[in-house]
Amino acid sequence: MNKTLVIASVFLIFTGTLASQTIIDASENDSSGIKTMEIRSQDFISVFLDCRGCDNNFIRQQIDFVKYVRDPTLGQVHLFINSQGTGSGGRAFSLSFIGKGEFEGINNKLTYTSLQTSTRDEERKGLNSIIKLGLVPYVAHTSIAEKLVVSISDVELQQAPEKDNWNNWIFEIYGGINFEKETSKSALDLRYGFSADHITENWRIRLRPYFNYNRINFIRNEEEFQSILHRNGFYGRAVKSINSHWSVGLFNTMISSTYGNIDFGISVRPAIEYSFYPYKEALRKEVTLAYSAGFDKRSYMEETVFGKLAETLPNHALEFGVRIRQPWGSLRVELEGSQFLHDMSKNRLSFESDLSWRIYKGLSVNLRSEIDIVRDQLSLPAGDISVEDILLQQRQLATDYGVSVTFGVAYSFGSMYNSVVNTRL
Repeated sequence: MNKTLVIASVFLIFTGTLASQTIIDASENDSSGIKTMEIRSQDFISVFLDCRGCDNNFIRQQIDFVKYVRDPTLGQVHLFINSQGTGSGGRAFSLSFIGKGEFEGINNKLTYTSLQTSTRDEERKGLNSIIKLGLVPYVAHTSIAEKLVVSISDVELQQAPEKDNWNNWIFEIYGGINFEKETSKSALDLRYGFSADHITENWRIRLRPYFNYNRINFIRNEEEFQSILHRNGFYGRAVKSINSHWSVGLFNTMISSTYGNIDFGISVRPAIEYSFYPYKEALRKEVTLAYSAGFDKRSYMEETVFGKLAETLPNHALEFGVRIRQPWGSLRVELEGSQFLHDMSKNRLSFESDLSWRIYKGLSVNLRSEIDIVRDQLSLPAGDISVEDILLQQRQLATDYGVSVTFGVAYSFGSMYNSVVNTRL
């Protein structure tokens, strides 16, 4: 099968000021005057693109001097991309190029960071430029190499601004409304709030007040029922980095919830965390152990099953977390135990896991589970719960545990190489 390689460009940007351009073109003119070159299929390196959250179709369309495979075992290069939000509101991408077969040992790591002001199109174009750059060492080992030209363009260096008027603070105001109407039922949901984030190498701060209003009306046996729920609150977090493994923080929450029978509650919890790997490796692997201790002060809308209208509850919690993303898949495990100190029997143990594992070629399995052992429902209101309260989810129900398990298997097979992108209809 013949393919035509027209022009593919690579741009390397140093802090938005210095650019280098790599051009792969051809040697012969076609009838339109464009230089073209017939390349044999085996001359194209095979790439397995492994990126969640990327515009994969755009990458395939724009980077067409390689062939893409559907399984990591079929690729000569495994392109593994992670991303996470930055303190300025952009996204930081970590690109790992892993050579396979004849490219074994030819590995490369590159990074790309988009700005808060970058559009989605600007972000994906910037990422494509770095992908092209990372593929050059592999293309250099093919017959296309003789058509590979590397140059650095002359541009003026610009001095970065000395002062950030916002001092690394990012603010967001949000709101939303949803209305549904049927013959015997109507529902209105309102949500709005505000957030302020401050992220630097040494600090991670978030302030977030939020407001939720939910109203449901329905008719049963010609009798109309109405449920009004609200959940308003505030979440605050200030985390200070000590070194590459240790950090300390202070967490503060305030809440008012009709569903939780809480008229007003406030929680203050200092915390400390140890990361078994340096924090800079968090994109690929993260194993942490965190301990927090503090108090909850609550006033209730109705008297609880323990005869309380208000109380102060000292508590502590220990959390172990594992988050790994590798070419074979991803794994997230979180295990947390919490306990009220005034009565050690009032506690909760929570386990969450999410596994995505490529077993062999096109075969992959997904397993997600959540298990809670519940012994800390201190805010449950006394008295019986009506059928209407249950149907409208007006009140929280007593429970000893909660279990949720999702299992899935997927197997793909067929054509090994297909880089065609068709978005019609």
